[in-house]
Amino acid sequence: MKNKVRRTATIIIGALLSAPAYADYVAEATRLMEKGNYAEAISLLGKERSSNEKIVSSAQYNYLLGVCQFEQGDYADASESLEKARAKGNKASLLYLGRLAYLAYDFEKALELYDAFEEQSEKGKQPLPGDVESARRQLTVAENSLGRVEKIEILDSIAVAKDLFFQSYKLPRSAGRLEGGEELKESTHQDAVGTAFINEGDDFMIWSEPDSLGNLVLLESIKLTDGEWHSPTSTPSLLGGGGNAAYPFMMPDGVTLYYASDGEESMGGYDIFVASRNPQTGEFLQPQNIGMPYNSPFDDYMLAIDEENGLGWWASDRNLLDDKITVYLYKVNELRKNYNPDDEDIVAKAKISEFELTQDSEKAAEYAELLETVDNINPDEQKKKADFYFPRGNGTYYTSFADFSSGASVEAMKKYLEFKKTLREDETRLDEMRRNYHEKRSASLGQEISSLEKKMEKARQEELRLRSNVYKIENKGR
Repeated sequence: MKNKVRRTATIIIGALLSAPAYADYVAEATRLMEKGNYAEAISLLGKERSSNEKIVSSAQYNYLLGVCQFEQGDYADASESLEKARAKGNKASLLYLGRLAYLAYDFEKALELYDAFEEQSEKGKQPLPGDVESARRQLTVAENSLGRVEKIEILDSIAVAKDLFFQSYKLPRSAGRLEGGEELKESTHQDAVGTAFINEGDDFMIWSEPDSLGNLVLLESIKLTDGEWHSPTSTPSLLGGGGNAAYPFMMPDGVTLYYASDGEESMGGYDIFVASRNPQTGEFLQPQNIGMPYNSPFDDYMLAIDEENGLGWWASDRNLLDDKITVYLYKVNELRKNYNPDDEDIVAKAKISEFELTQDSEKAAEYAELLETVDNINPDEQKKKADFYFPRGNGTYYTSFADFSSGASVEAMKKYLEFKKTLREDETRLDEMRRNYHEKRSASLGQEISSLEKKMEKARQEELRLRSNVYKIENKGR
């Protein structure tokens, strides 16, 4: 969001502020702003102010200072500076004042300021920056979302550092896990990965990384029977919506994907989207913005759901906590319930001004119990409780013999597991023989290795047959 605004500021400064009307400090401050060095630009403007107090009354000075303050997130100071610039006749400040109104959820005022900016640009016969259209599109998305704010109960909010923020999500093993790229030793792409999702069975992974143009795209991979990850495949570009796609989370059904995108259907920065996958073709359907209160004019991302306990997590930088972001823990609705759009407090509920206001005072004991449940979640312990992980399809798994529908299926599964155990033992023995042969070659050991390798080829084929037989008997019994 801020990069787009910066480009607009550069265009406006170049179009509205001619060289003779500016001292050298304006050109230098503008150069610093274009490079994203807002603090340095503000410092330079401050030095000029101390040496020439008349500058304070300059429309150009206040406009440039206000833009830099806006980019720094100092919205109160930016509003003051931009209002001074506007009072002095600077029309470009209207666009930024509109953005400030938008960030404050005053959508009606934002629209009025955008209209005024366009009107003044037309009078001055100046071309409109392309980001005006983007700002209007975001405003439309936000206004529509304000009409359908979901009623959720937020249990807690946590301020955490931006890097590795997802480590504060406490998810049970059944929900899968979130990892940082540096921890993904099984992926050759780990250096570029921000966050990655790996499912409960450890055989599906989805993550984001830059494409050849530098745009973040979602990639996915499945683990092969030999334990190696398959070459990654890209998800369709429609998930990015013309922007970046990142922070994925796949539901256990293997069909429902939550992720974040700053594309055309975003209301500003990253928004959380949901997309469903056709289980037959594997194709994703058109993604949908999940709306407020999850999304805002700021960055919102990494929604993850714990179906086992009926809880969800997501992160947002809407609270302007310096280098920290807010992580919300909420109770997931079985069916979406929206607030009345005419509710006089609808903006406060959309903004989550105070998360306690989303709670029911009569449910204090229930909330305390849910928070205790979260505290006691230990994915490593839960992993030990599963007897095995055998894919059902659609991202779900058989984890015990009780999950099968018939005694015949159970017997087929036992036979498969016994054979698989023997096969793994033979693989371990083969690896040891190869290491011994590497250290000390002998003809007899070489023959043993060759014989065992041939045996293993047939055994792997038998393993696949036994595996297929489990599915065949299980589906027949349904």
